[in-house]
Amino acid sequence: MKRLLLVLLLLTGCAVQPAQPVERTAEPVLPNGYRDPGQPASLPPECTTQDGRAKYDPRRTLNSAGGQGDGTSVLDGATLAEIRENGLDVGVSQTTPLLSRRDQVTGAMQGFEIELINEIAAELFGRPIQPNDPMLRLVTMPTGSRLLALDTEKNNATKDADQTLREVPVVDMVVADVTMTCDRVFNHDIIYSTPYLATNAGLLTRKGTEARDSLAKLRDRKVCAASATTSIVDLLESQKTTGIKPVSTPDSSECLMLLQRGLVDAVYTDFPILQGLQMQDPGTQLTDLPGQGGGTAGVAISNKHKDLVRFVNGVIARMRADGSLQASHDKWFRDNVRAAGVQEGPVLPLPPITYVD
Repeated sequence: MKRLLLVLLLLTGCAVQPAQPVERTAEPVLPNGYRDPGQPASLPPECTTQDGRAKYDPRRTLNSAGGQGDGTSVLDGATLAEIRENGLDVGVSQTTPLLSRRDQVTGAMQGFEIELINEIAAELFGRPIQPNDPMLRLVTMPTGSRLLALDTEKNNATKDADQTLREVPVVDMVVADVTMTCDRVFNHDIIYSTPYLATNAGLLTRKGTEARDSLAKLRDRKVCAASATTSIVDLLESQKTTGIKPVSTPDSSECLMLLQRGLVDAVYTDFPILQGLQMQDPGTQLTDLPGQGGGTAGVAISNKHKDLVRFVNGVIARMRADGSLQASHDKWFRDNVRAAGVQEGPVLPLPPITYVD
């Protein structure tokens, strides 16, 4: 970390500055052999305004009915034209059952977010999307580095400052339960789509251990969350009041392995992710934390690609209106959850759409 900060200081000047690490009282614990790709950066001042017009407000997105400012339709945008010619690259997780996971038998990706991606791709290319379609490339990546995969000035500056991050692939958008936050808009130069999922946070513990319905009841215990997520920020911010010991891993699924090995006492993240982890290990127990953590998830896209943002918003708006988004949600988070014998979670309503233009 000290070496990285030194490099950042040497790069200070007119160049775009990479994201700065969040201020916290203590570093998370890292298991032996793990490298933390970085935490979400500190909040810009605009995040704290109360009038809903903050420059970096993640809720404000682009209307799908908007044009390019030159009289042409959003469908004529340069990004969309390039994608239609060369294909669509989407950053996804392959370790989050229910949301996005690779079937170990067929090799096909499946889940709620995969169905959303397929809908977007189908409208882009004007035809149904089949498994392994060459025009749709699903790029699997760990939770901690997913947003660095977007082609933005700040992301590129961050990668230039740390050579180990240059191997992160470049994608057109990221659909991986990316919670919509102001600091991500500020630090990664992204624009979110309208939200497609709303969640609470939860706790996953080993079955038979004392049930705990709050972080405060895990004092002096190790609690795991993936790096560069809102969940690890929640843990770091709660240290003073709860006395927990945050543990960070590059991907949420690795927290389950640490729990199974007895190296952590609990996993803390969005409830749907924990449901998927419980499907992999019935020897765990799941506790919902109503009103705590979580948030709304949106498709993350570079602010260079406004035509793609508008297009994706049009697809999500159509799916919200015709009920297909809710039907997909019910299929994965009600029917599949019940079939697997996993604890059901609350169905949280999506917030209203807020367009900036």
